[in-house]
Amino acid sequence: MQARRDDISADGPVLTEEDDANLAAFEANIDATLDLLHEEIAAVEAGHLDRVTELYDRKADLLKRIELKIPVIEPFLEASEQAAPALREKLRQLKVAVQDNSVLLSRMSDATRDIVREIEKIRNRHSLDGLYGKSGKPVTGQDGPQMHIDKEF
Repeated sequence: MQARRDDISADGPVLTEEDDANLAAFEANIDATLDLLHEEIAAVEAGHLDRVTELYDRKADLLKRIELKIPVIEPFLEASEQAAPALREKLRQLKVAVQDNSVLLSRMSDATRDIVREIEKIRNRHSLDGLYGKSGKPVTGQDGPQMHIDKEF
């Protein structure tokens, strides 16, 4: 890699066929990630929260693909500001989409946490933290049906 860095011309690095293929694959993964993030953002805004779970595996796979290509792409991006202008623009778009997605998912997580907290308060208020007999004394050993809330996000 150091020899390749030393061999950079005034127009930027000289690309081999393998470099072109790596750049094309990286750009395709960035495009796919942008599409997926926009799809997820649209789904959340439309209230289709189940799509977040459905898209998770695809998002994780794309992230892995991008991370694997970064070491072979980074030298070209660092070599010259003029290198791969279209890819740089897509990376800026990706940054914005990731930030937007992160804000939405964070708000969704906060809202879910608040709802769970309110449900627990209501349940505690209405149950008086246990069951009571006719005399008003707590009845032990008998728990009412417990409501299960999936807190995993």
